[in-house]
Amino acid sequence: MVRNLLRFRTHHQPLMVRLSYRYEMRSALTFPLAASLAEGSFTGVVAAKYFQASPVLIAVITAAPMFGNIMAMVWSELSRNRRKVPFVNLLQLGVVGMIAAAALTAWLPRAAGGWVFASLIIIARVLASGITTVRSVIWRANYPRHLRGQIVGRITVVARAVLAIATFAGSFWLDRDPTAFVCLYPLAAALGVVGIWQFSGVRVRKEGQTLRRQRLNDHLPPLSETGESTGVDFGLLSPRRGMGVFFLDAWAVLKQDKAFRTYQRYQFLSGFSFMLFGPSLLYMVSKEMTDPTRQYLLATVVLQIVPMMVSLLFVQLWAPLFDRMHITTFRAVQSIVSVTGQFTLFAGAALNHLWLVAVAQILLGISGAAGDLAWNLGHNDFASGDKAGTYMGIHVMLTGLRGCVAPFVGAWLYQMPWMGRRVFLLSALICCVALYGFARMSRHAPRKTPPPRHPLPTPVAGR
Repeated sequence: MVRNLLRFRTHHQPLMVRLSYRYEMRSALTFPLAASLAEGSFTGVVAAKYFQASPVLIAVITAAPMFGNIMAMVWSELSRNRRKVPFVNLLQLGVVGMIAAAALTAWLPRAAGGWVFASLIIIARVLASGITTVRSVIWRANYPRHLRGQIVGRITVVARAVLAIATFAGSFWLDRDPTAFVCLYPLAAALGVVGIWQFSGVRVRKEGQTLRRQRLNDHLPPLSETGESTGVDFGLLSPRRGMGVFFLDAWAVLKQDKAFRTYQRYQFLSGFSFMLFGPSLLYMVSKEMTDPTRQYLLATVVLQIVPMMVSLLFVQLWAPLFDRMHITTFRAVQSIVSVTGQFTLFAGAALNHLWLVAVAQILLGISGAAGDLAWNLGHNDFASGDKAGTYMGIHVMLTGLRGCVAPFVGAWLYQMPWMGRRVFLLSALICCVALYGFARMSRHAPRKTPPPRHPLPTPVAGR
C-alpha cells in the first residue's frame, strides 16, 4: 500500500514528465475543491433538499455537464493557435466565478433560486467542458502513449480524492446547518483559485516552437512531423479555420473513419444508458429513500462519495489494462461491470433497499474508474496526430448531444405510472446492447505494442 502511494511522487516519474506532473498534481489537490460543488450528484442533492427541486429541474442540473460537452468542438476551435495552459486558466477562473456566485441564490425565492442556481451550474459546466477538451491536448503532448494511462490515472485519483473529501465535508456541514450554503460556495471558490495558480506552471512540450512556426507559415507542417513521435499535436496548434470548416472536418472524420463511427454508435448507447437513469436515481435517493429536507450526507454518500471512492481504488488497476488494450476491448470489459451494476441498481429500486442501491453504486464506481480513462484518452486509438483534437471534439460533443436528451427522457419516464422505477431496467438493457457492440468490435481490434516492463522506474538515490 505504501509502495503504491510512493509511486504518486514526482521523483517516481520519468524525467521528461516531471515538471508537468508536479504542477498538475498540485492543481489536483486544490482546484477540485471548487469544481466538486458543480458536480451533478452534489448539486442535485442541494437542489432537491434546499430548493425543493422538481424532477424536471433535477434533470436540468444532471444534464448540465452535457450542455457543456456540446461546446467541446467550439472550445477546440477557439484554442487553436493559442497557448493551451493560459486558455485553460481563463476557463478555470470562469468556473470559480460561477461557483462563488451560486451563494447569491440563497437570497432569492426558493422556486426562482433553484432555476438561477441551475443556470450558474450549467455555465460552470460549459466552461469546464473546455478545460476537459484542451487538457486532453496537453496530456497528449506531455505524456507518451505507453505511460499516459498510468500518469493520467494518478492525477485522476488525487483529483477524485479531493472531490470526495470536499463533497463529504460540504454535505456534513449542510446537514448541521442548511444555511451554510451561503458560506460553502465562496469558500470553495477561493480555494479553487490556488489550484488555478498551480496549473499555470504547466508547460506544453514544444508548444512555443510550434507557435513560432505557425506565425511564419499559415500551412500545416508535413504529416511526417506530427503525431506521437514528437509529442506535439500540430493539428490543434494550426491556424484558425473558422467553425464552419471545423464542423465540415468533423463530418468528414465520421464519414471516412468507419471504425470510429461504429465505436461512437455503441458509445452513444452506453452513455445514454447511464444518463437515462441519472435524474431518477438522484430524485429517488434524495426525496424518497432519505429525508426530503435533511440527510444531505447520507444522500451524498450513496450518490457520489461511494462511487467516487471506489473509482479511486480501481483507477490504478484499470490503467495498466488501458495501456495494453485497444479501446474497444477495454470498453467491452468495462461494460460487463456496467451491466452488472445497472441490473443491481434496478433490484435495489424495485425492492426499495437503499443498501442495495449502494452496492450498485460500488459496481458503477468500478466501471466509472475505467470510463474516466477511456473517455479522456480513448479517441487516440483512432486518431492520427493531426486529427486528435477533432476526434476528441466529436467524442465530447456527441456525449453532450445524448446528455441533453437522455436525462429528460429518464425524468419523464420515471413520472409515468406504467414505467416508474422500471426505468432502471430499461437502462440496463440498453447497456447490454452496447456491451454486445463493443465485444464485436474488439474481435477485430489491432493489438497494441506492449509497454516497457517497468514504465515508471524508481529513480536512483541522490538524483
